[in-house]
Amino acid sequence: MRAASTPALKVRELGHVSLFVRDLEATRRFYRDLLGLHETGTGKGGRIVFFSAGRHHHDVSCELARAEGPGPQPKGVPGLYHIAFEVGTSLDALAEARRGVEAHGLQPFGETAQSFSIRDPDGHEIELYVDARR
Repeated sequence: MRAASTPALKVRELGHVSLFVRDLEATRRFYRDLLGLHETGTGKGGRIVFFSAGRHHHDVSCELARAEGPGPQPKGVPGLYHIAFEVGTSLDALAEARRGVEAHGLQPFGETAQSFSIRDPDGHEIELYVDARR
C-alpha cells in the first residue's frame, strides 16, 4: 500500500450513487416527486431508473433488487451511511424543505443547525442540508 502522501490517482468528483430498491414506483415518488430530482431515463429493460440534480445525466441510479435482503443495517456497521443533497443556501430553504417532507408524511430526524435526515422507501438515510456559508 502506498503512503498517504503519494496518492496513486486523483478522483475529480463523485459520479453517482447506485442503490438496489424493492419498488421502483415508490422510489420514483420519493426521488422525483418529493426530492425534485429529474428522471433522466431507464435501463436494463426498465429495471433501473436514473435521477439527476441537473449537472450529470444521473446522480442516483436505482435498480430493482435481484434478491430479498435484510434492509437497512444498524447505524455504525460497515456499509452505506447516508446520501446528502444540498437543498439551498439559507436556513429559510432548509425550513421550506422540512415543511415539504413533513407534508408528505415523513418525519425528519438527526437534525443539526443546517441539516436534517429522512428515509427513502427502502430505509436509506437521506440527509438534506443547506450551505449557508455561500
